[in-house]
Amino acid sequence: MIISKTPLRISFAGGGTDLPSFYKENEYGAALSVAIDNYIYVVVKKHSSLFKERIRLNYSETELVDDVDKIKNPIIRECLKFLHIDDRLFINTIADAPGSSGLGSSSAFCVGLLKALYKYKGIIVSPGRLAEEAAYIEIEKLARPIGKQDHYAAAYGGLNYYCFRSNGTVSIAPVIVSEDIINTIFDCMVSFWTGITRPSEEVLLEQDKNNNKNRDNLLAMRQQAKDLLDLLNCKEFSIESFSKIIHEGWMIKKKLASKVSNLLIDKWYGIALKNGALGGKISGAGAGGFLNVFAEKTKQDKIIKTLQKEGLVQFKFNIDYSGSKVSILE
Repeated sequence: MIISKTPLRISFAGGGTDLPSFYKENEYGAALSVAIDNYIYVVVKKHSSLFKERIRLNYSETELVDDVDKIKNPIIRECLKFLHIDDRLFINTIADAPGSSGLGSSSAFCVGLLKALYKYKGIIVSPGRLAEEAAYIEIEKLARPIGKQDHYAAAYGGLNYYCFRSNGTVSIAPVIVSEDIINTIFDCMVSFWTGITRPSEEVLLEQDKNNNKNRDNLLAMRQQAKDLLDLLNCKEFSIESFSKIIHEGWMIKKKLASKVSNLLIDKWYGIALKNGALGGKISGAGAGGFLNVFAEKTKQDKIIKTLQKEGLVQFKFNIDYSGSKVSILE
């Protein structure tokens, strides 16, 4: 039994500039994101001949099929076809967070499934190859209007600055900072589950179509990723400055597509700011998922209590350094 464990992520800045429609026309895109200690687990094993079906899949649904082409789950189907696997298989998935919650779960699932299937075939792959092939499957084969940063965050783990170049290559700059700075960021970040799940494709498709109109905004968001990198590399790190950049990024991001935010999200974010938050943003494409705000510890209790009254659920994340990894149970 092969089990892969792949982290989800929170993007701090630059989201949207990792879409091919932007970085191919503007030299490069850039994003700064962190892998978190919430995971997608994928189990792969040979399926017993005692069962009638050749392939059994358990995720949010159960599929019993005899032909790879008949698999409804698009990521599983295309990953098996990509690796030319047509064996009797059992595949099961478990997630620490709901799907469509803005934490890059579909990309983490694709990375984790490929990782497990490569192990099944006895092949060792690098994080870069894993990320690029997962991105190829989602962006090229499945024609999803998404960027690459989620695949790289899932494969590499840690806190990284990614540069997505117009020729399709990606450079990864690990952000090497003290444990004190990492602790400051995560101690000051308070996350709230809004209870709203949404398919990111709807938001990203509109954003993708608006890229020419949004060019100046996207260029500013690309610069914000670099600004955060420079700030993290400063001798004197300031959570106030860090939060301000994220706040400004959220204000710009809301202009990219009509459904990035809504009256309810704006209300919740306004409540957080009124009660002492320094800045924040909705994770992922927007429209729901997790609301992440930054505040000094002395302000957090009031923010938490006020937003809990609004029905939001407070949650705590931390950093993951390992990226996608795999183990075998004999």
